[in-house]
Amino acid sequence: MRALTLLLFLGLFKAQALAPGDKAPLLEATDSYGRPVDFRGSYVVLWFYPKAKSPGCTAQAKRYSELYPEFQRLGARVYGVSHDPASEQCDFVEKLALKGGMIPDPEGKLARAYGVRNLFGFYSRDTILLNPEGRIERIWRGVNPFKDADTVLAYLKERSR
Repeated sequence: MRALTLLLFLGLFKAQALAPGDKAPLLEATDSYGRPVDFRGSYVVLWFYPKAKSPGCTAQAKRYSELYPEFQRLGARVYGVSHDPASEQCDFVEKLALKGGMIPDPEGKLARAYGVRNLFGFYSRDTILLNPEGRIERIWRGVNPFKDADTVLAYLKERSR
C-alpha cells in the first residue's frame, strides 16, 4: 500500500490512460488573463510545459508563437499549460510577445485530467491535440521542446489534406 501511495504521489501511476478517440476531459478552462476557454468547435493544441521562462520552455513557446499563423490557418487554437500562476504566464507572454494563449493550472486539474505527470509543480512535457468534436485526436508524451510545434503542425497539415 505504501508503494502505491508513493507512486500516486509522484504521479508515476496512471489509473486510466487516455487514448485517441476518447472524449476529452475538462473541456473548459480560464486563460492567464481570466478569459473563459472552450475546447470545443475547433482543433485545440494543449502543450504542457514545466516552467515559464526556463530555456526549453522559452524555445518551445517561441516556436509555437512563430508558427501560430499557420495553426490559425488550419483552424487550430494553441494553449500552453503549466503549473505557473496566471501572473507568471502573463509576464512570460508579454516579455516574449507570444502568440496563442496560456492556461494556468496551479491546482493541476488539467494535468491530472490529461495524464500529464506533475513532479513538485513541474509538468512533464506532453502535447495533447483535441479535435473539433471534443475528442482526443493525438497524444505526444515527453516531447522535444525544439521540435514539438513543428511535429504538431505537420500532423495537422497532413490531416487537412
